[in-house]
Amino acid sequence: MVSPAEKISSWTGGSTTNIRVIRCFSIEGTAPPAVSPAVVEITVGQGDVLAADEFLSFASAHGNFVCIPDRIFRRFEVVLPPESRLEILRDALLQIVHQEDGNEGITPYQVEDLIDALERARQTSINGDDAPGPGAGMQERTHG
Repeated sequence: MVSPAEKISSWTGGSTTNIRVIRCFSIEGTAPPAVSPAVVEITVGQGDVLAADEFLSFASAHGNFVCIPDRIFRRFEVVLPPESRLEILRDALLQIVHQEDGNEGITPYQVEDLIDALERARQTSINGDDAPGPGAGMQERTHG
């Protein structure tokens, strides 16, 4: 069986932006079962740290999720509860991708694919279906 985090690809964009799902939505407990939050890690280039921090901090306030910045290591950990607004995270990630220098990075289509896969995983967990579904077996995409 494929673990929920393996159902969703991670994307590496050149040497600057990386997006990785550390933990996907999943079912916890049995009485009553609850959906655990997903965790996404975003790593950006040195020149994009302040902008990414601003985009993600603003988005977390409106998207009902938590962003834990680590500016020294250019990394942001986003904790997405089941009720989070994934479209707000998508918009922030698209802003980060657009801000990035160069054109070898992650594409907007890959951001859309990531958010779609997270939404499918969330719905699968909420509906109580832990069987591999859409997105199972997605391969890691690397650009560089």
